[in-house]
Amino acid sequence: MIDLLRLARPLNLLIIALTMALIRYGLVLGYLERGLHQFLRESGTGLERADLQLAPGFGPQLPLPFFLLLVASVVLIAAAGNIINDYFDTRIDRINKPGQVIVGRSVKRRVAMAAHLALSGAGLLCGAIVAWRTGQWPLLIIPAFAIGALWWYSTSFKRQLIIGNGTVATLTALVPLTAGLYEIPALQRSFAAHSVIALPDGSRFRMEGGFLELWHWVLGFAAFAFIASLVRELQKDMADVKGDEAEGCRTIPIAWGMRWAKAIALVHIGILIVALLLIRMWFLRDPLSYWYIGIGIIGPLLLSAGFTYNAATRAEHLRAGNLMKAAMVTGAGFAALVRFLP
Repeated sequence: MIDLLRLARPLNLLIIALTMALIRYGLVLGYLERGLHQFLRESGTGLERADLQLAPGFGPQLPLPFFLLLVASVVLIAAAGNIINDYFDTRIDRINKPGQVIVGRSVKRRVAMAAHLALSGAGLLCGAIVAWRTGQWPLLIIPAFAIGALWWYSTSFKRQLIIGNGTVATLTALVPLTAGLYEIPALQRSFAAHSVIALPDGSRFRMEGGFLELWHWVLGFAAFAFIASLVRELQKDMADVKGDEAEGCRTIPIAWGMRWAKAIALVHIGILIVALLLIRMWFLRDPLSYWYIGIGIIGPLLLSAGFTYNAATRAEHLRAGNLMKAAMVTGAGFAALVRFLP
């Protein structure tokens, strides 16, 4: 059982759940709280938040039980994808990391396949319940797409040029995007209907419900996740080039060479850094954002770039990938600071 849990990669699953919680409670709720504080400052009444009476629609719209089901759906499908990836990568892993192979040794192949099918089915069911109970049936396409993409990635896409990296990056970007897709349209409907602020003197105000800026935030987090994941997949391909080449894979470092793979990874890290600097310069001029982005996000990105440039062994490439993962975690963590922005 412990080895089967290791196949699911619990740390990665925890990061997925944390990211979705940060989008809901950090970004969405923080954005609303920030708007409320701006209202209080501009009203000139000297009132505090505790003095206001807020309509029931103020806050995240997806009921907590359904949000937990949504997180469970994403986590279960991701766990199933990790297991099936190791199932089909057994021969590659025997070359790249012979001491860490689990499928076929401590976990039988049929058990791994059964676990994949059970977790995928449970994840799809959880996603279907949330889509049904919220009336957002079109969003059921997300877990269905994820299950199919993870299967084809493990069986075929991973061995093809570029498409495998793009598949993982797209699925990574869907994590924050999924939370936003369930929350923001529901917020728009709720605010259009009854989201009102009542002051102690009986005055009532309706908060604007366009949420275009909130969409920009969610898409920004998704874009960061996409590019950072693309880089990390390249770093993993460079680390695993020996086993991938033996299995006939056509990853970028095999098809185009290690030098091109490093150059592409460094260019994308540079794109992330430049984008963050521009965002910090144009939109986030407060000291908190300045230091958090500079030290917490750009710092690990620069370290990852340096390790990628100098990497010559598998361990060094993996270290660069771990630094990129750290940048992805701290990047998601910025959502918790949105409520404190001016």
